[in-house]
Amino acid sequence: MMLLFVAGFVACTHTGGISKSASYSFTIDIPEGWRKIDNNRYLFVTKESPFLQYIMVQNRPIDRSFRHTKKKIQRDMIPEEAAQIVIDELISDQNLMNLRILDNTPATIQGHEGFKILYTYSDSEGKGYKTLYYGFIKEDTFFNLRFTAVDQIYFQRDIGDFRNVLNTFQIIKKEAA
Repeated sequence: MMLLFVAGFVACTHTGGISKSASYSFTIDIPEGWRKIDNNRYLFVTKESPFLQYIMVQNRPIDRSFRHTKKKIQRDMIPEEAAQIVIDELISDQNLMNLRILDNTPATIQGHEGFKILYTYSDSEGKGYKTLYYGFIKEDTFFNLRFTAVDQIYFQRDIGDFRNVLNTFQIIKKEAA
């Protein structure tokens, strides 16, 4: 399965520029030198390898439950409640070993009240990762943007590119089918 994922990723040649897809209902400016993988569930971009660093942007219907907890985001939740559901999902994911939540605070994402979670974890091989995760609810959709990188070097080097993506993020209306 991972081989198919990597093969699909290598086939993607898009670098830089605006990414817009009616199925996502958002746009971002992809940093120069980053490549994207585009599918129906999220937008995924990486610079060198998804095993070193990636940015994921997703809009998920609030009525879709999370994989590990089966919990759902509710339309009328305050950001702190939505953040707790995401944290519960992270804690329940057995692939995230040595999970440590470093920060969980309110955040504004392009004018939308949401949250920011900073956390670290290890994979099954002991490789350490750091993730900065932003999320907010708009009507019947939960939007989330996250940056994950292996070790402190890649995280510090590429966090500026993620902040640029965060600053260029715009919600667009889905086109009627």
